[in-house]
Amino acid sequence: MITEKATFTFYQVRNAGFYRAGASVPEFGSLGETLIDLNNWAGQKILKETKTFEADEDRYPAYLVDSKNVGDDWVLLLWNEVPSNGQRMPSLSEDAVYGADPEVIMNPIRERTIPGFATYFWFIADRNLMATVKLHNKVTAQATLQKYIQCFLKQSSEHAKAEVIELEDGSHELKVTGYMLDVNDAQEERKHYYPRFNANLIKNPGKHEEIRQKANFISKIERVIELDLNRHPDLDLWQKLLDKLHVGAQQGPGVSTKVKYTLSPDVGLADVNQMILDWDNDPSEVNDYGFVFKGEPSKTYWLSNSLSRTQFDVRIERENDEIVNLQSLLVELRAKKDLILRGSGL
Repeated sequence: MITEKATFTFYQVRNAGFYRAGASVPEFGSLGETLIDLNNWAGQKILKETKTFEADEDRYPAYLVDSKNVGDDWVLLLWNEVPSNGQRMPSLSEDAVYGADPEVIMNPIRERTIPGFATYFWFIADRNLMATVKLHNKVTAQATLQKYIQCFLKQSSEHAKAEVIELEDGSHELKVTGYMLDVNDAQEERKHYYPRFNANLIKNPGKHEEIRQKANFISKIERVIELDLNRHPDLDLWQKLLDKLHVGAQQGPGVSTKVKYTLSPDVGLADVNQMILDWDNDPSEVNDYGFVFKGEPSKTYWLSNSLSRTQFDVRIERENDEIVNLQSLLVELRAKKDLILRGSGL
């Protein structure tokens, strides 16, 4: 057992299930049912079979390595694929069995392996809460997790009705044609449902009021953005910044980079309100604005101070440098659950 510092950032799960058009309450499904469904689907699969979406210009695929639960407390371990350029980086065998402790390969990438990094998520299903659990990795990849579950509900849930469809060329394919409470119930009335999963950062907007009240006394504004170098647009921007600064060394994939720069302090309340609005609409846990006021040169008021976030030391078992024993993490989270929630203002 080792002790590591973990950062917890909490989200409210707004949607989890299957909805009629315009509805805010699911016709069927819930966060708890979704996690059970996901675990049942992944059971006995190998790693490469747990992918729910293909790579696109925004992100690479993710894979479900394992999940554990006691009652409504769940922890998920997601493996986030990154592009390989032949350098030394962690990878997992694409044939690793779901729920088994996978061997992490640290040598140059081998065939039939998936380079990437691990991320951890804690769900408290009866309260519709989700938390990213940041250990040694800099990236929480919560947007990837949300896309992963949304795509699972869309195409692989037990509620997805799949039928063989004949194509124009005469060939056939299996296609999801709708969603049902029970796909085996021939008597169930067919209706149109929409699969949904999304979660929002929990914020305390009251903490921003002091910044608004001091808007006319701003002496400095700092902006922090995180570039996820697994995303093509962020990697392109990072390389352009390096070129502009005449810096030759470039970070490899699987790394996040924070960029901090200073904005003009010549702003008014309307500008501050717009910054707060932009920040509120940004799903990132890292992107931030910091304000320094006249008479307080050593103190920075960060918008992120309003997040439901806390840090705690956790006693866990490590399988290796990249993977944590998920059962040990679940036990520790449950033991410190009340402390962590209070520390996060929940």
